[in-house]
Amino acid sequence: MNLAAIRNHALNWREWELNAIVIKELRQGVRSWTVTGMLLLFLVVLFIVSLGFLVFSSFDTNPDMQLGGNMFTWFLGVLTFASSFFIPLLLGARVAYERQESNQDLLYVSTLTPFQIILGKFLCGAYTTVLFFSACMPFMAFTNLLRGVDLPTVFFILFYLFLVVCGANMISIFLACLPVSRAFKFLFLIYGIFQACSVTGFAQAANYNLLRSGVGAMMAQKEFWQANAAILGIILFIIGLFFVLSVALISPPSANRALIPRLYLTGIWLVSGIGMAWLAIDKREAIILYAWFIPSFIILGCALLVVISNQDQLSTRVRRTIPRHPLKRFLAFPFYNGAAGGLLWIFGLFFATLCLQGLVDDLIPRRVPRLSNPEDQMNFLRSMAVTSLYALDYCLLGRWLQRRFFPQRPAKLAGLLSVLLAGGWALAPSIFLFFANRLSWKSVDGFQPGNIFNVFTLNTAAYSWVHGWVALTALVLLLMLNARWLLNQWRAFVPPTPAPATEPPAAA
Repeated sequence: MNLAAIRNHALNWREWELNAIVIKELRQGVRSWTVTGMLLLFLVVLFIVSLGFLVFSSFDTNPDMQLGGNMFTWFLGVLTFASSFFIPLLLGARVAYERQESNQDLLYVSTLTPFQIILGKFLCGAYTTVLFFSACMPFMAFTNLLRGVDLPTVFFILFYLFLVVCGANMISIFLACLPVSRAFKFLFLIYGIFQACSVTGFAQAANYNLLRSGVGAMMAQKEFWQANAAILGIILFIIGLFFVLSVALISPPSANRALIPRLYLTGIWLVSGIGMAWLAIDKREAIILYAWFIPSFIILGCALLVVISNQDQLSTRVRRTIPRHPLKRFLAFPFYNGAAGGLLWIFGLFFATLCLQGLVDDLIPRRVPRLSNPEDQMNFLRSMAVTSLYALDYCLLGRWLQRRFFPQRPAKLAGLLSVLLAGGWALAPSIFLFFANRLSWKSVDGFQPGNIFNVFTLNTAAYSWVHGWVALTALVLLLMLNARWLLNQWRAFVPPTPAPATEPPAAA
């Protein structure tokens, strides 16, 4: 879309249409008593809590200077529990019901794009959250008339609570979009209930600390805005990540599902890495970059299991979008469907992450006092590199076993085999020593080549180098074992040959 089209679209704002999914969900919410009943119950609980506080305070002869703060804490607890438990549960249940193949709803029969569907679901959850917050707002304003709480703290806490609930809504939509059976979705429901309780407890503890310290007194500090900018960026990153993953899950199999999630992760990785590296160099403390380094490795490790489970065949729809120029085709290869391109993308990000961490560590002078020992940082960096190599080894081995012995099974089996191989090889020595009656803590802490968990157990330079050579040798052998498969994937990554033009029949 060019600038002229964007300008015309902005000028014709009267012709804009509301998302169809939002209209559908709000119409269902108005017709059913689920949202209305929960909202009325929510108001009754708030009224009882406020009435109880006022009644008990009337019997106290000494005025309570923290009455408003205590009431606000209870109101906030009720609001946190109701919004973080009920709204994600309702939203996820509706999406899971519509994801069933027997239910021909908008997710299967619709002209709407997957982006519009997920955006409509998210906006509906945000609107329901605003509805609950609006119902609680008069009670919050009533606490401000008492003593113990100020308006900046109230608005600040409610803003972050709204973002947390929106993040929980997006995660529930993602879990409902997963192509798993009802049994697994029921397990996800149980897990979501426990996570909702933990989120409620964590939010209450953070809100209590903010109420005690007060937000207005900290707004003049530079560190306050830096910390809040980092927290806001993390929440928005989580919402955006699960949003693009949900869009990819409900996209048709013939679409290029991997393009948007990989571009999103690469962009976030690059921007956050540059920002954290600049902060670490400015503060002259390399350990600051570990706040970006460790989450990046965890996310890339989870992405590796997804990548190795991708299908190999590209649809004609995807092949039509492949660039014909060799350089552009090579740059586009890691961002298209397929396990081979995904492995190249993961390996590139793993290598770039290690290089950036090592570069920042070298740029900081050794004479500068540090919070941690540079030798310990180097050992940790070396252990993470060896762990990455082991993870690539197990994934390549799992994909080879799936292609060699289970070719009729879906490619998802490769990810499961990779996890089973890593866990089985880590437990095999302990099981053998147990039955041989020779199991002890010394045997567990001994050197075990190929054990991905043994790398951090023996976090020394000598053992890290030995583990590194073992992992690198295994990677070379597995690349040779999968060389034909990888080469075939690259050869198949070409646009379709255009059909020859047919001449019209000659006139009689």
